[in-house]
Amino acid sequence: MSSFGGIERVRRVWLDAVQAGPSLLQGHRIARNIPRLQGAAGPNRGLVDAAGSGGLLLRLLVIGDSNVAGTGAPTHSVALTGQLAVGLSARRHRPVAWEADGANGATMERIRFEVLGLIQEHDPDIVVLVAGANDAMAGRSPARWGSDLRAVLGAFLDPGREREIVVAGVPPFRYFPALPAPLNEFLERRASRLDAVSAAVCAELGLDFVSFADDPPLGDAFFATDRFHSSVAGYGHWAGYLLDALPDRDSNTG
Repeated sequence: MSSFGGIERVRRVWLDAVQAGPSLLQGHRIARNIPRLQGAAGPNRGLVDAAGSGGLLLRLLVIGDSNVAGTGAPTHSVALTGQLAVGLSARRHRPVAWEADGANGATMERIRFEVLGLIQEHDPDIVVLVAGANDAMAGRSPARWGSDLRAVLGAFLDPGREREIVVAGVPPFRYFPALPAPLNEFLERRASRLDAVSAAVCAELGLDFVSFADDPPLGDAFFATDRFHSSVAGYGHWAGYLLDALPDRDSNTG
């Protein structure tokens, strides 16, 4: 370990100790007062053909937390999964059948033992996993996170099946208007530890990890009325990031 790395680790441990108490108090207050938004209404499955090609069908499965449940958006078609499907269809010039399986408050453990059971499309071509915010807020250890992450990814790893799998990093808490300092800084450090595990697991398995750590500041339009979850515009922003991790393949041959 370099001298700088050691100093940085000590600094983070010290900040965690100093900010833990105030962050806990702020978190309890916010949990009591933040508006409770519902997940997106309507079907959690759909079909888009942005290019009007009518070609070979591409199956997209997105699983995860409230971002996948579409909290803050009126319907799934304009939430994260629906917008990702439209962008994917336009780039690949193929119709996309999409499915969104998410739950408000879901941790990776809950995704592993509950959300996976909700899936109807059991042979997707593309899988996108979006989670981590709830694990960071719950203070789940990187070791537990890594164990559950591997189990979830293992449900889709198949050496005999070509499948694209993308794991999304935790959104940048420092920009969430509902989260004051030091809570936002405290949570972001927790999230960075989970992201480090995700990046390592994805590198080991040859999968794509999409970090939001260097995302530019998010404006008011990004957030829903609770100033915590994404708005329709915010989901479009996330969809663009995730879409960039999926290479363009202008093909109808699979």
